[in-house]
Amino acid sequence: MKTVEISNWISIAAKKSPEKIAIRYRGDETAYASLEERVAGLSGAMSGYLKIRNGDRVSFLGRNCPQIMELLFACARIGAIFVPLNSRMTLEQLGVFLKNSKPACLFADAAYLQAAQECLQFAPIKNLITFGGAADGDGSPLDMDDLIANAKPIESGHFDIPLTAPVLMAYTSGTTGRPKGALLSQEAIYYSALNSIDMFEMTARDEVLTVIPMYHIGGLSIQSAPAIKAGATITIHRELDPALALRDIERYGITLIVGRPVVSRAISSHPNWDKTDLSSLRSLGSGSTRVPLASMAPWFARGVPVQQLYGMTEALPPVIGVSLEDARRKAGSIGKPATHVEAKIVDRDMNEVKPGARGEIVLRGKCVFTEYWANPSETEQTFRDGWFLTGDVGHIDDKGYFYVDDRIKDIVIVGASNVYPADGERILAECDAIEEAAIVGKPDPELGEILVACVVLKQGRQMTSHQLRELFNGRLAQYQHPKHVLFMDAIPHTALGKIQKSALRRLVQD
Repeated sequence: MKTVEISNWISIAAKKSPEKIAIRYRGDETAYASLEERVAGLSGAMSGYLKIRNGDRVSFLGRNCPQIMELLFACARIGAIFVPLNSRMTLEQLGVFLKNSKPACLFADAAYLQAAQECLQFAPIKNLITFGGAADGDGSPLDMDDLIANAKPIESGHFDIPLTAPVLMAYTSGTTGRPKGALLSQEAIYYSALNSIDMFEMTARDEVLTVIPMYHIGGLSIQSAPAIKAGATITIHRELDPALALRDIERYGITLIVGRPVVSRAISSHPNWDKTDLSSLRSLGSGSTRVPLASMAPWFARGVPVQQLYGMTEALPPVIGVSLEDARRKAGSIGKPATHVEAKIVDRDMNEVKPGARGEIVLRGKCVFTEYWANPSETEQTFRDGWFLTGDVGHIDDKGYFYVDDRIKDIVIVGASNVYPADGERILAECDAIEEAAIVGKPDPELGEILVACVVLKQGRQMTSHQLRELFNGRLAQYQHPKHVLFMDAIPHTALGKIQKSALRRLVQD
C-alpha cells in the first residue's frame, strides 16, 4: 500500500466536510475545500515555477498566520523541508540559521519584507516571496497569492513521499557554537498529532485557539497541526492579545487552548477575565516542563482543567502529559508518556532508577527528531542506546507519573552536594510579594559554587534579602538556601518566554 504524506489530512477533510471552517484569521474564514485548493496551488507553484525539489529547504519569516500551515503542508506534499524562523530574533541571529539551512526560497509576511530582503545577504536564496501587501514596482518580491492562482495544482500523493522523509527543521539553540536545527520527519508530525488527539480527546467538533508562536513547535505541533488531522477548526491570533483571546473564547466557543505559564497568567489576570464566559473550554494545555501551581489556580477556579505537557523541539509535545481526568488530581506532575512514546528515568549508566529517585528523563518514539542538520557530533551526543537524552532531571512517583525537577545544566554543586535550583524556585513562586524569580549558581572560592536568588517583586511590594531568605527556613537544608539575593526590575527571557538562565549566570558573576 502506498504511503501518503501528511498533507492528505487536508484532502480527506476537504472531501468529507468541504464547507467546514479550517482556519479563522483576522476576520477571514478558510474552509477545508479552500485550504486544499491553496495547498495544492502552493505545491504546484513551489514544484513548478520555484523549482523546489525533494529535500530543498523553504524558510518563512513572520508572525502567526494561516500561511504557516499552508507552507508546512505544501512542503510535505512535494518533499521539501519547512524552516520557520523566529521573527523576534535580530538580523545577525537570523543570518546564522540561514547560513546553516541554505534555503532555496524565503516566504515573508509583508510586515517583515525589509528584514527578509536584508536576510538575502546570508544565503544564496533564489526567490523571495511575500504576502499580505507587498510593495509595488521594479524589484518587488514575488506574491504568494499570484503564484498560487497561476500554478498547476498538485494533489496529495502526486509524489511518492514516505512518512520517514524530513519535513520540518526547527532551531533549538541560540547563535553560540554550531546551530542546532532539529530535523523532524513527516512521521514525527503524524505521531505527534495522534498523541495530541488522544491526550486532549480532540475531535472534528473542537474549536482550537492558537496564540503562542507558530514558528516554534509549541504553537505548530501541540494543537494546530493535530487540529487539521482531526478536521477541527483553528482560530489563529497573530500574537498574544489577552483581551482578544478572551473575546474569541466566548465568541467562537473555543474548546482547547495552549499557553505557557506566562501566557496563561496574562489571560487570567486581564480585567475581562471574570466577565468572560469560559464554559466552552475543555482544557488549557500548559508546559512544557514545570508549571507553577499559582498559574493554574485561576483556571481551575473557573472550572477549566489545566493539562500539564512535556516536550521540546527535538521531541514533539506532548510526549508526556496529564490527561483531562487527572488534570486537577495530579497538578504539578507532567503526567504519563503519550500513547506513541516510551519514557523512563535513568542514571548516568542508563540504568532505570526506582520511583522517587532522581535521574535524567530519556525518550524513544517516532515523534523524536532524526538528527541535527549538518551537525553529526551534536546528534551523536544526544542519543544513547537509541534513547534521546533530554537533559532534564526528573523522577516518577509510585503510580508512574513523571515530574521534572530541573535541567542538568542548571544543577549547582555547593561543596560536594548537588542542588536543584527548581526546589528553591518553587518556594519563591509561593510568595505573594514575588512576581518572578530564578535561582542560579555563582563561583565561590570556598564552596565551589553558591546560590543566588534573582527576584522581581510585584509592583508596590517591598522585601529585604533577609526576609526572602527566611522563606527557606524549615523547607530546605541550609546548603540549598540562596546565599545572596539580587532584586531586579525584570528577568531576561528568551524569545519563547523561557527564563534565560545563562544571562542570569553572567549577571551574577559580574
